[in-house]
Amino acid sequence: MQFENFVGNAALKKALSGAFSRRMLPHAILLAGEAGLGKRTLAGILARAAVCRGGDRTAAPCGVCPSCIRAAAGSHPDIRIVTGSGASGAISAESVEKVIGDAYRRPEEADVSVYLLFVEKGISDAAQNKLLKLIEEPPPGVIFIFTAPSADILLSTIRSRVQTFTLRAPEEQEAAAYVAEKAGISMEDALALSALHRGNIGRMLSDGENGRAAKAARLAGEIALALAEGTEHDLLAAAAPLIKDKPLFPEAADRLQLLFRDACMLKSGVRMDAQDIPLRVSRRLPLKNLLRLCDLTAQYAGYMQRNANMALLVTAFCAKMRETAGK
Repeated sequence: MQFENFVGNAALKKALSGAFSRRMLPHAILLAGEAGLGKRTLAGILARAAVCRGGDRTAAPCGVCPSCIRAAAGSHPDIRIVTGSGASGAISAESVEKVIGDAYRRPEEADVSVYLLFVEKGISDAAQNKLLKLIEEPPPGVIFIFTAPSADILLSTIRSRVQTFTLRAPEEQEAAAYVAEKAGISMEDALALSALHRGNIGRMLSDGENGRAAKAARLAGEIALALAEGTEHDLLAAAAPLIKDKPLFPEAADRLQLLFRDACMLKSGVRMDAQDIPLRVSRRLPLKNLLRLCDLTAQYAGYMQRNANMALLVTAFCAKMRETAGK
């Protein structure tokens, strides 16, 4: 299989590709992981591969056969997408009833029918109970692909009948290289976004489309390191760009708060993919000081709204950060 635009997760891709090549892809799959890791991207790849007419399963989806072209355009008759509706955004029992009524039809063009059920915002118990028998005894040639932030969002009866694949964020460098090319930003800015979002490409791309956000992420990293490892002069120099760019201050403060948050988690013993900046900060500052720095950055982001003198605000912010850090 080919996994265009789906970065990282080498072991997961190897498992899925091997199963697909051997024609042993599970009939019910759950792709689990936080928002931004590419669950829908991967679900789409699997669906397009399943209906691909290219002939070479190792190269599916080929992207050039009529089936792939229709699937990429969202018009393939054998790929059905089910999403939530209403105020909750959850998939309802009514939506599932339509799937049940449709699942026993023969595929129109492909050898299989693929149902993509995007349950990021939940699915009612009634809907899951209706799905249970269909997943337990599926019609021939039907594949169900669920996406969810966690397997826990599904009932245990459903979980026991699907094969779960958990997505992880790519390595920092790999994520940065992809986002730099995709969003057209510098590698320096992409690395800053990767450190901020722990390699979560969806969130990186969202920020990367906004040049100010990428600049704010890079600046936040420089400020955090200057605070943890540098002198008072280093911190003032790192924060100096905020004096001449008032709208940048709250964005940089928001991203600085995220870095301190990650440092707090590391300091508390939470196991996570530690990016360079939060790890270095966590090694230098006590947990109680990091917790106070999280509150301080939020506080000063609010001060900007009623303070016209940015030089005084930035200088006071730096002084207060050093005091809070115990410097």
